[in-house]
Amino acid sequence: MNSYDADDRALTLQINIAAIDAPYAKYNVPHLARAHRAAAREIILTIDRCKPQRTRQTDPDQRCKEPEFSHKLDDLEALGEQLTADRLVDRVVVLRGDDPWLAQVTRKYSGRWVPETHDYGGRPITGYWAGIEAAKTRYVIHYDGDMFLHQEPGFDWAVHALHFMETQERALSASPRLTPPYASRIEVGDYGSAREAMPLFPVPGGWKQYFFSTRAFVVDRRKLESYLPLARGRMLLEQMAVKHLRRGFPRSAEKMLWFTAGREGGYRLILSTEKAWLLHPIWKPDEYADWVPAIIESVVNNRVPQEQLGNPELQLKAWQQFLSTIAYDADVARPRRASE
Repeated sequence: MNSYDADDRALTLQINIAAIDAPYAKYNVPHLARAHRAAAREIILTIDRCKPQRTRQTDPDQRCKEPEFSHKLDDLEALGEQLTADRLVDRVVVLRGDDPWLAQVTRKYSGRWVPETHDYGGRPITGYWAGIEAAKTRYVIHYDGDMFLHQEPGFDWAVHALHFMETQERALSASPRLTPPYASRIEVGDYGSAREAMPLFPVPGGWKQYFFSTRAFVVDRRKLESYLPLARGRMLLEQMAVKHLRRGFPRSAEKMLWFTAGREGGYRLILSTEKAWLLHPIWKPDEYADWVPAIIESVVNNRVPQEQLGNPELQLKAWQQFLSTIAYDADVARPRRASE
């Protein structure tokens, strides 16, 4: 296990990628790394070579077909080497299922009864824990490798979050706005997202939410460790019940955080500042990667289609139409601040 200085306010940036990210990682990883290069003491790229275990929903032989699966991961390792040479990444951590260190990390975070690396749907669990544990600082910024970030020049949302996390005892993690600012453009009140299913409550700096998304966050490791292992109490009982019934075992990393940390009062702070916001792609057809560079450029420049306002999930069809017309209309659907 890696030690860290609990009194140090330094930041580590950690980005997770897996085989599924191979078509677009060469765009998204540099995009995210550049956003935090000035603020991060170290940037870690985590490459997950672990295959999900077999469940009713996931067949690893189909989901991770060889040799394509290994070839994609080899390409990602080569990308990591190139990004290290370019000084966009400082360290590459490759996760392998037979690594004793990874087993120790899993036991520390998930507990002895949940050794699996992925949840029942094939989504990573251990990859998140390992990315946090690999850092040498108390505060760790994490991104999934497919995220898009808008951040104003000279501003770093994670640095901005530290004051609020330090003054709010139960603020375990923080995230930027989940969508482009939209209050001045669509007729709903200002909120973390116009499509948010889980309740948010106003606090200094933004809103608190007891659900923990693993897409993008900065986490206080000292606070997180007070909730470990996450599969304990009611969460452990649920894990064992669904394992016995063969219905959705193991639960996701997000649900473990929600059930354990959230039920004990820990929360995620969603920042209200309009200087940074996120987008996450759900639908990724074959041509998706071809659109990523143009989407990144537009997001960086704070330009999005009208249909994207208030929606945290990237609206690819709207983006395709928007990017086809943006060259002819410099003002189309540019997000504006509520004060404008």
